[in-house]
Amino acid sequence: MIKLKIYLKLLIFTLLLNQNLLAQLTIDEIIDKNLAITGLLSENKAISSFEIGGKFTQNQFGFPIKMWVILPNHLRMNMVFNGVNFVKSSDGVTDWESSPMKDTIMVKKGKPGEANDFYSRWTGSLSWFKEGEITGELIGVETIEDVETYKLKIKKGDKTRIYYIDKLSFLLLRVDDDENAKKITYYSDYKKVGDYLLAHKMEGFESGKLAIIMEFESVKINTSVDMELFKVPEKE
Repeated sequence: MIKLKIYLKLLIFTLLLNQNLLAQLTIDEIIDKNLAITGLLSENKAISSFEIGGKFTQNQFGFPIKMWVILPNHLRMNMVFNGVNFVKSSDGVTDWESSPMKDTIMVKKGKPGEANDFYSRWTGSLSWFKEGEITGELIGVETIEDVETYKLKIKKGDKTRIYYIDKLSFLLLRVDDDENAKKITYYSDYKKVGDYLLAHKMEGFESGKLAIIMEFESVKINTSVDMELFKVPEKE
């Protein structure tokens, strides 16, 4: 009986301790830990450009992809499908894409921030919270794929995303594009790239169905990217 009372007291003490620890943890601390573990906490280590090589899978069809990015606006993707090269590029002023199958180059007015949008999707861009570009709040704790996570509501302008951050590793596990979870992205296969720890696999689901997989085989950070890559090619 005495042992049972002691056990119950210890159990109650542990529960109260866990509750206090949770109450003391703020969104600022959670984000600081995420940025520290990923290497993005220091302004001196900010990512300004990168190159990615890997595989893109959609509708069960996989094909190689190569990306060059200079933040905030320059993004180029080279894709190979059935032995044919496709190119899509943007510099924030002009967007263009080429399709050898049509033997044409399509040019249109560019949309600023294409590169930033991809960077935000890939890394979570929680450094923007520190800089005041996004706001957020801790809205609870939730189990995702048997992993205990912190659930954050992140806002930028009129857009809201839900972030799930692993309570143990403080790595980003999942992002919902809205509060209804109609479009979600899972992050996995984290690997070191220099001073950074970055996801090398992203899986996108729409209405509960797997839509897109991006798997990165090589990642280079803050490399010198040739600006000529983003210029509209002259037709021969």
